[in-house]
Amino acid sequence: MKDYLEFKKQPLPNHVERSFFEALKKTSAEHGYTGFMANTRFLYRRTMDYILQVVSKLLPYSGIKVWLQKRRGVKIGKGVHIGPMVTIDDVYPNFVKIEDGVSIAGQNFIITHNKPLAYHKNLSPAFLGPVIIKKNAWIAIGVTILPGVTIGEGAIVAAGSVVTKDIPPNTLWGGVPAKQIREFDMKDGVPVGFKKTNSSK
Repeated sequence: MKDYLEFKKQPLPNHVERSFFEALKKTSAEHGYTGFMANTRFLYRRTMDYILQVVSKLLPYSGIKVWLQKRRGVKIGKGVHIGPMVTIDDVYPNFVKIEDGVSIAGQNFIITHNKPLAYHKNLSPAFLGPVIIKKNAWIAIGVTILPGVTIGEGAIVAAGSVVTKDIPPNTLWGGVPAKQIREFDMKDGVPVGFKKTNSSK
């Protein structure tokens, strides 16, 4: 899939429930589709994207999952592992960048957009924000990553966490919302243990 929106944080309209054809027209324009048969072209892309996502979730082979997610527009580097039942944003997959050596364990959600109801527009902003997972990061099972977040190089996100803000490199984070737990002790560019804290001395 080609890029059709600039890879940066940007506002979105709030969600308003509409009939199928009205929603198709509005959503096509929102995704940057204009000109000849814009609605049809968007509907085809959206349908293919859905099929690729479903197949990627179910197949047991990481290499094929990576290939399928790339077809959806996800930017994926070398040596990336994607586990079972990983959901990469259903609507804006091309706003996810996964660098070399990343491991995504399984049953994870990577979300790039927030679109509350118009009713809630004064409580929560509607926006689109890239998710970037840097080299050698490890996303454990059952993690949810929210829009606009960058996971630092080599970082670990513990199982069941919800990531709401950027995570610095070479740290362990966990919880809901995720918070820093430990920092790695590094030697020659690789972690060799955890730095001692006051509580661990």
